[in-house]
Amino acid sequence: MKKSAINLSVALTLFVIFYITCTTIINQGETGVLLNFGKPIKMITQPGIYLRFPYPFNSVEILDARLIMLQPRSSEFLTADKKNLILENNVCYRIADPIQFMKTVRNIKGLEIRLTDLLFSHTGLLLGHYELSDLINVNEEKIKFEELNNRLTKLMQEDNQDLGIKVERVFIKRVMLPYANRNSVYQRMRAERNRIAKKYIAEGEEKAQKIRAEADSMSRIIIAKANSEAMVIQGKAEAEAMKTYGDSYKKNIDFYKFIRSLEAYQKIFKNQATIVLDEKSPMLKTLMSGGEK
Repeated sequence: MKKSAINLSVALTLFVIFYITCTTIINQGETGVLLNFGKPIKMITQPGIYLRFPYPFNSVEILDARLIMLQPRSSEFLTADKKNLILENNVCYRIADPIQFMKTVRNIKGLEIRLTDLLFSHTGLLLGHYELSDLINVNEEKIKFEELNNRLTKLMQEDNQDLGIKVERVFIKRVMLPYANRNSVYQRMRAERNRIAKKYIAEGEEKAQKIRAEADSMSRIIIAKANSEAMVIQGKAEAEAMKTYGDSYKKNIDFYKFIRSLEAYQKIFKNQATIVLDEKSPMLKTLMSGGEK
């Protein structure tokens, strides 16, 4: 019984040693490279448990098969109009050929050094063809970020064929200004904003003056037409009133004369004026007669 327990313990120990030294587990999203005395000889792409000879005969290098993001440090570049800019770029890539990758850069750290050098080189050359206003501008239509990113991506894809990777996308994450250039750039942006604002104000004033002129012209036409119609109506009304007065006064001439005399007295004595008249004056006839004939 004791001997059987010892044999079982030995068997388990040997199994554990065998499992640790002679097997490799490849997880989902990983790629394995089988090394023979440190030289890559085979690529393992499917997840699972694989047998191998123990070290140093065989070893397996596990690589990430997913999309990887490289975020190099920010660096300063010079634009075509001799302005300094600090850019932060990102590179999205995946390991397409693990064996070639192991032969050229050996590991991720070595790859990042190579990619960073390539990225800075291409970015500096491309940025020399763009002005500051192509990257920093109040007018969104003049910003050429997308064009610059596309050209960077194309150059990086063409220039890493021997690294065993595939560059999916390169893009500028952030644009910053050196402290010495910030004030001049901000002043330039303010001047551009003021120019645009003055342009909009001038266009608005021009349209406002045109609208006011049209409104004044229309108002004068409407007022003139209204005055004309009012004069015609007033003339017709006065003519009709005169006709009515005339028809009324024709029926009693003496009464008309009496009314006119009273109206004349009212105007004369309105301000309590003192008037000296002859007793035979026509003005006193109605007053002295009391309205009799």
